[in-house]
Amino acid sequence: MDESRANVATAAVLELRHMRLLLDVSRQVAALDSLDAVLDALVTVAAEQTGAERATLYLEDPESGELYSRIAHGLMRTEIRMGRDEGLAGAVFTNGRAEVINDAYADARFKAQFDSETGFKTRSILAAPVRTPKGGVIGVVQALNKIDGDFNDQDREVIEAITAQCAITLESLQLIERMEKSRARESAFMNVVSD
Repeated sequence: MDESRANVATAAVLELRHMRLLLDVSRQVAALDSLDAVLDALVTVAAEQTGAERATLYLEDPESGELYSRIAHGLMRTEIRMGRDEGLAGAVFTNGRAEVINDAYADARFKAQFDSETGFKTRSILAAPVRTPKGGVIGVVQALNKIDGDFNDQDREVIEAITAQCAITLESLQLIERMEKSRARESAFMNVVSD
């Protein structure tokens, strides 16, 4: 009976940690006002909470039909783009299911060209869809290279919970960014017309 109580207590402690994490993520993301800031916060939390070396977030660009990710390199920001059905991120985006790949180079969907371009050696990947509350997939988050051991179901549950907390903010900020780009194009057009 004591072992049963200990298991229940352990499960309760883990559940409490999980709830605190989600509350912290919600607070942190709610305080941010730009898409880039939310992207940075989300990938940082995803990497920390899964014990990964780094994480990447790919969002859908509905205008181009691509997935894109903005990567910070020092003071510069690079954007990676791929078809929404390319690579492991594309597969997870398309099928809407998280996947754990503990040998990236053994998976035919893995795009080794990104390792060549960035100089980063990917060993393992945990990829999960970013879902809106209505169930639509707007992106994919990937945690890369678990530092100790292999990615597991607990890591998958954590990353899915984190993305669920951030999905509404991401979707809203994407919409705002698209509206700002549209206004800038309209303004540039009006300047050309008025000249």
